[in-house]
Amino acid sequence: EFPVCCNRAPDASLPGASEKEPIMTETLEGGCLCGRHRYEITKPVTATHCLCESCRRASGGTLVTWVTVPPGGVQWTTEPPAFYVSSPKVKRGFCPDCGTSLSFQHEDEEDVDIDVTAASLDTPEKVAPYDHIWGNGRLVWSPLDPSLPVLPGSHRHDG
Repeated sequence: EFPVCCNRAPDASLPGASEKEPIMTETLEGGCLCGRHRYEITKPVTATHCLCESCRRASGGTLVTWVTVPPGGVQWTTEPPAFYVSSPKVKRGFCPDCGTSLSFQHEDEEDVDIDVTAASLDTPEKVAPYDHIWGNGRLVWSPLDPSLPVLPGSHRHDG
């Protein structure tokens, strides 16, 4: 079973964790490679690098950088993406045409944060991650940003 990785506020008692200050200077926009699915972010966000196996497999990368948005802060400006239930109670949004991974959300909770992939933003450089989560799942040959803390689990689970 894969861990439930993102979507939770930091627990400052966990090693390396700290309370994150939301980032927001303007509305952020993004979407998939082919343009079929577009979104707009209108609320402050935080960002993290996730190293868990589930995110690696879903993205095909060594990590996924997630932008966490409060409830109601993401609007699909075109049609919503397709969804895949990747583990119990977790759905991941993606484009069925071009394959872009777009979102992560707890399936059974309506008023909850949603994570969108930082790489799908039109201007991903405007959102810098604060840390790495699920460091226990890191591939040993995958480079990490040495200036960022590495949590063994997520912001809510210590791994």
